[in-house]
Amino acid sequence: MLKQLYRTYGLVILIGIILSCRYAGPDPVEGGPDTTLPNKPDTVIIDTIPAKNPDSSLANTARFGTDKIFTDVSLKTSKGIFDTAADYRGKATVLNYEFVAPDKDPLQYRPFVLMVHEGAFLFGDLENEMGLARGLAQRGYAAAAINYRLGFDGANQSFACGSNAQEAVRAVYRAVQDTYTALHYFVDRAEQFGIDTRQIMLAGSSAGAITVSALVYMNEADFEALAPGITKALGRLDPQAENSPFRVRALLTQTGYGIFRSEFINASNAMPTVFFQRIGDNVLPYYGGTFLSCPTYPGMVGARVAADQLKKFKMPLELNYENLDGHRLSYPEEYVVGRYAGFMKRLWSQNPRQITNNAYKTVEDVKLR
Repeated sequence: MLKQLYRTYGLVILIGIILSCRYAGPDPVEGGPDTTLPNKPDTVIIDTIPAKNPDSSLANTARFGTDKIFTDVSLKTSKGIFDTAADYRGKATVLNYEFVAPDKDPLQYRPFVLMVHEGAFLFGDLENEMGLARGLAQRGYAAAAINYRLGFDGANQSFACGSNAQEAVRAVYRAVQDTYTALHYFVDRAEQFGIDTRQIMLAGSSAGAITVSALVYMNEADFEALAPGITKALGRLDPQAENSPFRVRALLTQTGYGIFRSEFINASNAMPTVFFQRIGDNVLPYYGGTFLSCPTYPGMVGARVAADQLKKFKMPLELNYENLDGHRLSYPEEYVVGRYAGFMKRLWSQNPRQITNNAYKTVEDVKLR
């Protein structure tokens, strides 16, 4: 009986050790490896490998800020395919990328920005993001823009509102799946591309902003609540959730913003974010409205509501708004890139702030404690 008791006690200890290795422990010690969960709602994998570039080293270099360190001709680009997947009609779609980073770079591992393009989930191309990507690469980052599956039944470029709520949500789900697949593709090839898998930013424009936000803040259950049966129909949200862990450090968004529900943003997943949106956006609501401003599609909130939610959790943010109508912005690409880079530099410099800019004028600047 005593031996059996010892065996049982030993088994309990062993299980405890295994679980302590699998799940997140207390906050990491300053300067030590970051063992927090990646920002992936459906995964329990922990990346216990410290960042190749600690925040302090990124803060104390001339790179990654608002100044260009590399000329455009000193950048190197490469193109490739990261996956093939079936679109809403069941047609095989090739998903490709374009990658850009400084050539002959003395820094082996760079912070990485993955960019997702605009187009109402109906049109658009990665080339729309390459101006921003090259601007970031000139500042020392590695960046890539991707194509994802487009289209949903009943909708087209001339009339986005011709479908139904379930098909609209499925379009977002497919885009998130493809973005996850692209992330794993680059993380699995981190040595080849020279990227730091614990210093990843997701950037998105319009539909791309919806996509990267949904990736960070939504899981399969959230999508199921909006479109029952979506997981069975389309498969797992992150097909490789158990593989190649990574850490998303920030969301960088422009040309509008959208998330289906502000409550998806909570204390455990709130993400440092940059927003660029017009108050009178007629495609994605600045306050509240519907997906693509179509009356039969699901409700959606925009940059103002999301920023207010982040403020509740004392999360660094930068809200750039224009008091104008229309979906398009007046900001030059170079200005947007500079705001993105300046935001990241503040994060790495332990200077977290909540900044609100009305066009080019700062109207609020709160330093977080």
